[in-house]
Amino acid sequence: MDNEVFVKMVKLTGSDNDAEVVMGLRGLQGMLSDEGIDFPGVFKYVLAHLADIKAQYPKATAQAPKGPAPVTLSGMPQCRVPKPGCVELIPPGKLEGIVVQMQGAAADAADVISLGMKDALVAAILNKSRFKLKIFDVKNNRGDVMESILQAEYEREGMMPVKVWSNVRGEVAALATVMRQGVKTGFPELAA
Repeated sequence: MDNEVFVKMVKLTGSDNDAEVVMGLRGLQGMLSDEGIDFPGVFKYVLAHLADIKAQYPKATAQAPKGPAPVTLSGMPQCRVPKPGCVELIPPGKLEGIVVQMQGAAADAADVISLGMKDALVAAILNKSRFKLKIFDVKNNRGDVMESILQAEYEREGMMPVKVWSNVRGEVAALATVMRQGVKTGFPELAA
């Protein structure tokens, strides 16, 4: 077994990029298989000897930093309209996702909402930032609400909100409720 290649494969498994992690694991699996070592058996061995390993490598037991874990999704999410009145939020690398059933005016605007949600999700992944779906009211000079906008607002400083959809307050609030749950379920890494 080539020690230098083995070390490179181990380093890849610690990457923030999912594709590199998979490549590193596949490389290790192949190298261990060539040596006649059962890949799952290695993890069973590590688990059985965890106390010894912790004693040898005290840094491994250090406290994780406080706060939310960094966003590590890679690849592009998809959003589509699988049937009238629904939007499907599909995580990167998957063929199916979370189907969100919409009501009222939002159901008739599924195509527009699908594009807005895709823009919001792509921006979050590219910028490695969590987001919240918030309602922004557009008011006239008398303070009357003219329309409400559902938009993605990001944790990362300097990012502009991404508009998902606009309509009257009640319709936007109903959409916000179901979309927040869809994002929380389908993209927990991105939900702030």
